[in-house]
Amino acid sequence: MTKKKVLISGADSYIAQKLLKEQTVQEAFTFLEINPDMDKAELVPLLEEAKYLLHLYESKTGSPEELQVANVDYTAELIHLVEEHDYRLPFIYTSSEYDDSEYGRSKLLGEQLIREYGQRRRVRNIIYRLPVLMGEDLHLDIANPLHDLIKDMLLGNKEIQLPDEDEHIFVDVEDVVVELTRALYGRAFYATVDKSICVISAEHFATWERVLGILRDIIKKGEDYPLPQDKANSLEQKLYRTYKSLEEYYSRV
Repeated sequence: MTKKKVLISGADSYIAQKLLKEQTVQEAFTFLEINPDMDKAELVPLLEEAKYLLHLYESKTGSPEELQVANVDYTAELIHLVEEHDYRLPFIYTSSEYDDSEYGRSKLLGEQLIREYGQRRRVRNIIYRLPVLMGEDLHLDIANPLHDLIKDMLLGNKEIQLPDEDEHIFVDVEDVVVELTRALYGRAFYATVDKSICVISAEHFATWERVLGILRDIIKKGEDYPLPQDKANSLEQKLYRTYKSLEEYYSRV
């Protein structure tokens, strides 16, 4: 059986590295990496052959101008190439849940470009607005506030500063991978009537104060921290796995 081709930008990102490790995904799809420096003559034929463009490339840090180039202009360039050659290539795009930072605003601008492209070309794109990520190997996720919090705790920093007092959504990277896999198979879970936004079904709502309390409990109890099997998908369990993974990583570096 011929494997379907999927273009992927940001193949070195945290989410991409986790996704590309999945054997079932590798067996079903051929992933072709693209990047902003790629020659257009090389890229255009790939746009015609692909089933999806999994657009994970982004920048989380930098000046507003740098974020604009990485998160908006590159997306606009890809859309322009697709339309210029009269293709109807669906995007799978990871946007942001938040608009209170230059990064978040730039991601939402990129999202808007993709939504407008979908309306013009009658293409059903798949868009995820990702909140705070947790999970194993979180050190791979650049500028992640949960990673930074746990790192401070591991280093024994007594002056822990929480990002804010608001309630946030937290999702495990493994749950993101599950939903992206569903999307690649054409079974995305749409959250809006117009089928423009998809969701990660396993979401957890918590303030940073609650997260800090759970992490302190994990540190205090160590190996005796309760991990009941009937709560395998709880926020506590996922934070435990996140913490233990980072603890192991920073013990080696």
